[in-house]
Amino acid sequence: MNKRSMLFGLLLFPLLCAIVALAPAQIAKRPSPSRPLVSDSASRNQLAAYLADFQKHPDDLTLRKEIVELAATLNPAPAISPLARDSFARATARMKIASSADDFKAAARLFEQAAVQAPWYADADYSAATACAKAADYDGARRNMAFYQAAVRPGVDPNLAEDLRSDIDSQQAAQQFQQALGQFAANPTSGARLQIIKIAQAMKTPPEIPEDARGHYVMASVLANSVEDNPTYAKRAVDEYNAALLTAPWWGDVYKKLASVQTAMGQYDEAIANLSYYLLIKPADARNTQDEIYRLKALGQKAADDEAAKQDQELKRKLRLEQQQNKLADAAVSSFSIEGRWYQVSTPSSYFVGGEANPECDYEIKHVGVRWTISNTCARRAWMIEDVEVQARNLSFRILGHDPAFPFGEVSVTFTLSSDGRALEGQANAYDKTFNTVGSHPARWMRRD
Repeated sequence: MNKRSMLFGLLLFPLLCAIVALAPAQIAKRPSPSRPLVSDSASRNQLAAYLADFQKHPDDLTLRKEIVELAATLNPAPAISPLARDSFARATARMKIASSADDFKAAARLFEQAAVQAPWYADADYSAATACAKAADYDGARRNMAFYQAAVRPGVDPNLAEDLRSDIDSQQAAQQFQQALGQFAANPTSGARLQIIKIAQAMKTPPEIPEDARGHYVMASVLANSVEDNPTYAKRAVDEYNAALLTAPWWGDVYKKLASVQTAMGQYDEAIANLSYYLLIKPADARNTQDEIYRLKALGQKAADDEAAKQDQELKRKLRLEQQQNKLADAAVSSFSIEGRWYQVSTPSSYFVGGEANPECDYEIKHVGVRWTISNTCARRAWMIEDVEVQARNLSFRILGHDPAFPFGEVSVTFTLSSDGRALEGQANAYDKTFNTVGSHPARWMRRD
């Protein structure tokens, strides 16, 4: 090799090295084949076909979901059609002037139309959910909220959806609360009370306490603090606390204070019921409250046992008194006999003869063997005394007669011996021959000494 060739080789080598060093960089800068562009075009064509089908079947939620999912893969996002934007603009204008539930429903329908024309139109879904909530259509609000969450693209503040969901829940809870409160006012049952407490607990902002309830609460507190001066204030305090709870049945402090007054009055079951309502409000002193319920149950059981024992003692006392009275009655019966001579004390329409001034006409009562008899020497022969019965202090008999001068055919007489054994007192009932009542009169005989 001559010197000229060597010099050319030395000059060529650096050039070749430079070419080799630059080659990777040049290759890296070369554009790649346009396959994604072809895929994007196919996806947009597919989206257009889906959308055309969806316009014919706007209730097809499965197809709507596929459209939204396909649109989410496209970058940039599919364009919003002028028709959809026009519906959105009209809905926005309607929303601004809306003042009634019907107005907000009309705006919601326009927003929903915009979303149907472009199912990936997340702003239309969001606005439709807002309008439905203002119209108290909470099912519609949640449905459009779900569409919004499916259509919204990455990068949008997630708090928007969370705040809207919270507003929908709060508005629905407020509506349910007012409905439950109206039902409770019309029929304040335990079930209605529990429903109100449950709804109030779920509300983001607790309901305000009505002024009427506060007035009753303050009055009850004053009365409860004055019970030592006048015990009758306790019942009035209970009435005032209950009046407060009629208009604010979710007010936990009232249940606790009402239970305190009822405990002092010995109304343990009522106090337990009100503390149970108080517990539903999830107070900070729940543990102590539950223990207080256990204590009141024990006191209630003890009070019930004491009352049962008291009633048992009272029953035994009444039995002893009855036994003593029966013994006294038996002694009186044995001390006084119905046997003897008796004269009538005249009464109007009397069926008897004689009297205090006519001892010869006395009625004589005798016990012969197993029979009792009554005789009178002055009685008309047409009259007979039959069926004489004596049981302890009671005497009964019948007067049978056929005297034309008197309209009766039978007189039924019942007497009871007085406690001092001096008188027979009772009733005489007269019947005609066909057993119709013709008279009823008091009767009285006195013992002849």
